[in-house]
Amino acid sequence: MARLPKPGMDEDKWADILNEYLLVAHNPDGTVRSESLAATVGLGDLRTLNPPGQQVKNLILSNDGNDLVWRKDISVHVKDYGAVGDGITDDTDAIQAAIYAVPNGGTVTFPRGKYMVRGLKIRAKGTQLSGTRGGVQLIRINGSTDPVIDMCGSGTMDGHLRYCSLFSITLDGGGQPGALLRSYYSDTCVYRDVSFINCADTATDFVEVWDTRMYDCSWEKCGTQSVPAMLLRNSTAPGTFGFSDDNTNQIQFLGCRWEEFRNGAIWLNGAANGSTRLLNGIFFVSCKMETSVAAGPAIQILSGTTIVFFSQLYIAILRRDAGFTQSIDAIVDYATHVDMQDLYIQWGGEAGLANSTVHVFQGNPHTYRNLSAYYPTEPPAVATMIAEPAANARVSTPWYNRGQLFSGDFSTLVTNEPGIGSSIALKTTASFRLTSAITGRDLVKADNSPVRPTLHTVNGTDFAGFSGDYSGEKWRFYGDTGFVRLASGNFQIEGTKGYVGVGTAPYTGIAFLIKMANDADRGLTIIRKSATATGRLVEFQDENNNIQGISFDAYGRPLSVGRVANVAPGDQVAYANVRYQARDTGGSVSAAMKATPVPGTIAVITFFKPYPNVPLSIVLTDQSNAPSDLYVSARSTTGFTVSTRKTLPGGSQINFDYMVLGSG
Repeated sequence: MARLPKPGMDEDKWADILNEYLLVAHNPDGTVRSESLAATVGLGDLRTLNPPGQQVKNLILSNDGNDLVWRKDISVHVKDYGAVGDGITDDTDAIQAAIYAVPNGGTVTFPRGKYMVRGLKIRAKGTQLSGTRGGVQLIRINGSTDPVIDMCGSGTMDGHLRYCSLFSITLDGGGQPGALLRSYYSDTCVYRDVSFINCADTATDFVEVWDTRMYDCSWEKCGTQSVPAMLLRNSTAPGTFGFSDDNTNQIQFLGCRWEEFRNGAIWLNGAANGSTRLLNGIFFVSCKMETSVAAGPAIQILSGTTIVFFSQLYIAILRRDAGFTQSIDAIVDYATHVDMQDLYIQWGGEAGLANSTVHVFQGNPHTYRNLSAYYPTEPPAVATMIAEPAANARVSTPWYNRGQLFSGDFSTLVTNEPGIGSSIALKTTASFRLTSAITGRDLVKADNSPVRPTLHTVNGTDFAGFSGDYSGEKWRFYGDTGFVRLASGNFQIEGTKGYVGVGTAPYTGIAFLIKMANDADRGLTIIRKSATATGRLVEFQDENNNIQGISFDAYGRPLSVGRVANVAPGDQVAYANVRYQARDTGGSVSAAMKATPVPGTIAVITFFKPYPNVPLSIVLTDQSNAPSDLYVSARSTTGFTVSTRKTLPGGSQINFDYMVLGSG
């Protein structure tokens, strides 16, 4: 009996034993002996569902989901079932027979051709219709209004049609009404390189469709002035096929294209027919929508819809359809959680064509990023972006070349372009905040109060300004104390009572202090709070009362301030005392003659600060009981001398006033 060699045994006999074993099932040339294969596996060893006596020649072994069966190739060809594909013959029955030949899933293959059909039905899960790119057309026969392909399940949930697909096929409506593809109660389907053309109706109609992908599909000359090229809904009307209490969700469009649509490339209408469910999870990536026969927005995202994403979208609305005169919104948005980024909208030059690029009616949030709109000849009738009061819309990095950017309230991310600048638009009750990531507290807050808009620096935040190269601080507002430093500290405001200092730190004994940087400076001013305040209203003086200033009291009367001149007795007097003085400009002196006086000086008056030139005039007023014949015997920039021309009695009293009148 033939056997395999045993390890450790059969020394020098391995080749002979192995050859003997292999010859049981093989010919000497290595090919398998037919009687050996038949003896190994036969129909008697398999459980099949084929009728007794069925020939298995030219069949393949497959399964129906439960059992093994012998049947024809899972990939069937429509011409094997009598389809002609000449653009004349009605191929409906032949193609339908081919579809029925794969009742449990399989591929129906179409050779190149134009197949005239009344309408085809796909009801088996896993069915795939596959053609040749650009070479297979399914064309509606005149008079038929049935969907060219009706790919529907029997009801919600367990009744869903699943795992079906269309590849490289063109569905042609022949310019007649009726859907090209109807898909109700289906999920997990794939459409790749499918073209929908020449349909005077909604070409693609989805109801309660889940988790479906459309790759590189296109729609050309589909829709009318009242319906779009493609429609997504949750439900049809109550009591009709397609009525649902569920929704449509998770539909993806990648690299798809819509051309020459009328009232929209696509509508997302979750609330259609009274549905209370939310149509959601619709994704568009790298798509194009272009038309020269527009009769409505390219995209309508309607009520009952949420979670819609667009990325890398091109829209061109070049002209309106014949007889349509209204200005058009490129995108209409009634939904919630809509996010669009990298959009370019090209408008044609027809007068009155554009109303807006995006019109948001309600709901939130709506986010639009990197949106560009080009108007070749005139601006939109309203604005590039319109937000109605019920909408909450956010925009970042928009671009437009004409007209008004916004109408209504939009939240904008701050961006800057040299030709446009930067702006932050706030609603009446809104505020703008800069917040510390460390403390979580506000640093700067702007309140857009309709009564008094205010910019706040809060929580001890300082405002500071620097030179162009940041080499020196020029001004600072101290947030914790209210202190202010301007002009590198040469102008300062103290934080508690608002004392002001110019050229020095604020001096808290006076309200407003100006300190001269050098003797050529002029204008030293102190201003108190009001004319009713006690003390001096206006005063020219320094903080130490060291200059010959001038002031006015609360009633506007002049007061003397500053250091007074020095008065020394002359040769004839025993003393010379000051009765009162007004700085270096005037005063009153009382003197007493010596017991044995001789003619000479009465008093020497020295100015506290020299005048720049000799005073023009010094006026003396003799207030003595007896005339003293006083005169100014000498004067200079530093002072003057008062003398008498008489020999006065010893011990007599002399009183005089003086006034210095300016210098040249």
